[in-house]
Amino acid sequence: GIDEGVEVYGEAGGFRYVVAVQNGGRSALHDFDSDKAVTARLSYDPRSWLHLSASALRTGRLSAQNDKMSELWFGGGFFRALGAPATTTTFRANLYEADGAVRWKQGQLKAAAGWVRFDDDDRAGDHARAMRYHFVEAVQQLTEKLYGVVRYSEIRAPRGYPLVGLGNFGNYFFGGSLTETLRRTSLGFGYRLSPPLVLKLEYSFEQRRMAAGEGRENEDLLALELALKF
Repeated sequence: GIDEGVEVYGEAGGFRYVVAVQNGGRSALHDFDSDKAVTARLSYDPRSWLHLSASALRTGRLSAQNDKMSELWFGGGFFRALGAPATTTTFRANLYEADGAVRWKQGQLKAAAGWVRFDDDDRAGDHARAMRYHFVEAVQQLTEKLYGVVRYSEIRAPRGYPLVGLGNFGNYFFGGSLTETLRRTSLGFGYRLSPPLVLKLEYSFEQRRMAAGEGRENEDLLALELALKF
């Protein structure tokens, strides 16, 4: 999401860096605690065709009653407290990610892997979570105007977390059903009608497993998009 704060970025010795300090919560007008979200990224291109980077983010301690959700998207939703409102006052998440890209004349391959540490201060139970996620994406030019894309991504959340994916937001974010594994495979094509105009077609299908053991079905996506660059 869009979060209020300050950002410093630049380049030194061939490395590029970004550091940001932000409110961390969803409210655009108030910050309900003095703790801040901090994001840092360091990237380096050892070759013209190779990009590497590492990043870390902490949401800071957010108010379960006032912030309610983080500004950071995760799994189609946000981070939120798992404990009951009567016994939980704050929640937080720390994330660490490594990613890279390999480029060639007619395409590129991107990949990333990340780790999440989540917790809240619920006095009635332990909701600490250690989650992992990764993705890999390949783009290849097929003709002068047509290109193809394939992408695979996965989140693993032992004991479950409110992962929405392509499902109903009310059921899987605000509801009591926690998702333990979320996998998505996407296939797409893009056709450049003109330099600023691209027509995109994508089909994504998801495999999911709930913390209670049951599966989630019938949440695939077929999308057609016309994108104009200006």
